[in-house]
Amino acid sequence: MSDQTALLKSIPIFSELTTYELAQVETISILRDYEKKSYIFMEGEKREAVYFIQKGTIKTFKLDSNGKEQLISLLYPGDMFPHVGFFDDSPYPATAEAVVKAQLVMIQIEEFNALLIERPGIALKVMKILGQKIQALTQRIQELISDDVYHRTVNTLIRLASESDRSEDGMLILNAPITNQDFANMVGSSRETINRIFNQFKKEGLLEINKRKIKIIDLEGLKQTLK
Repeated sequence: MSDQTALLKSIPIFSELTTYELAQVETISILRDYEKKSYIFMEGEKREAVYFIQKGTIKTFKLDSNGKEQLISLLYPGDMFPHVGFFDDSPYPATAEAVVKAQLVMIQIEEFNALLIERPGIALKVMKILGQKIQALTQRIQELISDDVYHRTVNTLIRLASESDRSEDGMLILNAPITNQDFANMVGSSRETINRIFNQFKKEGLLEINKRKIKIIDLEGLKQTLK
């Protein structure tokens, strides 16, 4: 198995493909490096490719009527974006920017569609993994609808902690620099409300926040606040 094939195997959407099937996907995949703060694509541009994160963190956002960024999501290694994926011809729904230096696998949509038509076995496996991801996204939407701001905040911190691969002095560090306003946008709240909740967590010894860095001191204690 080549390094590129092993890379593709580590991406969840391709995890169930055989080595032979992965080699076929490899023939249409391109590995690209992006510097910090460089754009992968802009909202409204014609959607020609999808991307898979090998290294780094990507943020997607929209601009409001005042030109202010509204964060949509933070994406980590293994994630695919845009989420509309291969089976749609709409423009890119948001702008994607590298938060830190990133390495991405790019696949042209037309080439991948042609491969799926030629190899329906690959299509079935890919759709199975996509279905699982849709379930996860549905759960997040349900949380936004049914939970109050406090519970949405805690659940989002727990989810980001589970996706983090960084630690410092026994504390989990969220993978990307994120402001309180960014976090408020993610959970559908105001910055002032998030400030109050975060200050409460700081007093309780659950979080440490400085210089756009969020450290989770006591993950289990954070989970206990949901009970």
